[in-house]
Amino acid sequence: MLGSLGVVVALGVGSVALVGSSAAARPKKHAAPLAVASPASTVSFTFSARVGGLTKQAVSLTGSGQADFVRDTLSATVEIPGSLARLIPGGSAGGEAVNLVLSGGTVYAEVPGLSTFTGTPWISVALPAAATSALPGIFTEVAGALGNVNEILSFATAHHATVTSLGPSTVHGTAVTGDQVTARYDGVRIGARLWTATSGDLVQAVVGIGQGAHGVTATVNLSGYGAPVTITAPSPAQVKAIPLSLVESVLGGLMSKVHLGALARL
Repeated sequence: MLGSLGVVVALGVGSVALVGSSAAARPKKHAAPLAVASPASTVSFTFSARVGGLTKQAVSLTGSGQADFVRDTLSATVEIPGSLARLIPGGSAGGEAVNLVLSGGTVYAEVPGLSTFTGTPWISVALPAAATSALPGIFTEVAGALGNVNEILSFATAHHATVTSLGPSTVHGTAVTGDQVTARYDGVRIGARLWTATSGDLVQAVVGIGQGAHGVTATVNLSGYGAPVTITAPSPAQVKAIPLSLVESVLGGLMSKVHLGALARL
């Protein structure tokens, strides 16, 4: 389950540029900097992802969530298909909805199948001290980048990626300007299409790594910048604390059951 979330998060490093955004235009060199918005205080998001090479057939994940960059918290619901859910102890072949909360350096997960074994609706895993101390800086960097896509494009250019403009378009009724980022790393194609509102906020990112049967692609939609969000950790009575070492051991067992050979080469 945590591995599935990790796959989704990892999608942010790049994309197959032809994943299929609803906005499209003839690429041209980016001529002028985009508008800059204030760093995001909160944001809501939805995502859909397709991961090839994880199991015999491509796995599709969908979900939604919220982030609070002031309190360094995040919550998400991830719809996991049966092909992955059945690998979780107590998991259903029909799929499961997994709820996740990151708060105070602890990851909380509500996994329906696991409740039979833990006796509680939620489990929790405390992150290592080094990871916990790094979280505020990560939230701050992401908050700034979401309101200043120029930073993302400059970073890409500095690391030898190609950035081209997709021109103006509309995504979900919002006027946007698009930029396409493409690069290769160890022979693997990495790219992204970023669609930015006239305010400077990132509205949509179409991201992915590789192509074909072993490619990883995802679309992330962002909205509700600055709107109130409610992210609450479950009460202690509803939580069973799990040592990180046990999670790593379980994930190691799960990884041996899925087809990660090709995916690991991406």
